[in-house]
Amino acid sequence: MEKELLAEWHQGRELVYTFLARIYQEGPARDLLAALVGEEFLVELAASSQNEDLITGCRQMQAELEARRQDLEAYRQELQGDYNRLFVGPGHLEAPPWESVYRSKEHLLFGEETLAVREFYRSFGLESRKKNQEPDDHLGLELEFMARLCREAAASIQSGGDADRFLAGQGRFLEEHLEQWVPALTADIQRAARTDFFRGLALFTRGWLAEDRVEVEMVLEERQKG
Repeated sequence: MEKELLAEWHQGRELVYTFLARIYQEGPARDLLAALVGEEFLVELAASSQNEDLITGCRQMQAELEARRQDLEAYRQELQGDYNRLFVGPGHLEAPPWESVYRSKEHLLFGEETLAVREFYRSFGLESRKKNQEPDDHLGLELEFMARLCREAAASIQSGGDADRFLAGQGRFLEEHLEQWVPALTADIQRAARTDFFRGLALFTRGWLAEDRVEVEMVLEERQKG
């Protein structure tokens, strides 16, 4: 893959990871919903993908957005309620958004997994912008980290730096962390969500990570062959 195309590939992936990171961290913000209604982001993602989960999820989200666009504030409040019940509380969380809850035997926060994620960030000279406020292994922060690696890779390509280091890091983080728990999380979201937006988001997330892992592996193999 030529350098210019490779940089554009990283930049496009950064946009998707940033979008997902924001939803999982902030919920259904007004400006984000308005942008989704006014743009073709979900439609274009579905059209460019071959992953059935991603395609179905994007279409499910888009269909509900279109159906509810006439009263977007009422819809946003409904989505906020669903988001809180799934990820925030108060009370029992239907889909706790932390890796350690899914991977530790005790299903508790701040487990070994949290520290492993923190160390992974540090290995690239990064740390969570919510350090000491939110566990490092919150899904939104892990997705934000992937977006940052995409951004660093694109910048390295343009400056003549070692972009492959960031690409390899993306592959390892997908394999060692995101793929180890996000399928279970998204299954919980699908089971418990009361809106098609979040049911679709679960499929979108799972499909995107699966498809991206395949693409990252293909590009890495191509780069290694020289």
